Amino acid sequence: MKQEWIVVASRDEVRIFKRRGPTEIELIREIGNPLGTAREHDLVTDKPGRATDNRMRARHSYSTEQSHRERVLIEFYRDMVGILDKSFMAHEFEVLTIIAEPRLLGVIRDLLPVRIQRAIKREIRKDLSFAETPQIAGRLSS
Repeated sequence: MKQEWIVVASRDEVRIFKRRGPTEIELIREIGNPLGTAREHDLVTDKPGRATDNRMRARHSYSTEQSHRERVLIEFYRDMVGILDKSFMAHEFEVLTIIAEPRLLGVIRDLLPVRIQRAIKREIRKDLSFAETPQIAGRLSS
């Protein structure tokens, strides 16, 4: 049986489990993101810059493509992917299952290197961040 890891992800934490048997998993790592649930104005000290359009005598603010919350989230998941990549290269797991809400699943998938993308056995589009270990194990068997 190939060694399988299960990643249960949310905005504020990632839990990594190791599969011990068909219905048994063990928590091996928990990574917290204290800024994951912070509000946008808690992460930013300044308002966006402003400009004046002389032709229309109107003022408007500059904006960025990503909010600060999205940047914090991507940086958190970039660190998590680094941990997964090191573990994968050290042959600690061969198969990966990812459980996350659909939007986060897309963020994680975009950050994963191709070698780990190929190791993904299953993706579960569900927020199980508050689920206990037996509930997660039960979800894997269904």
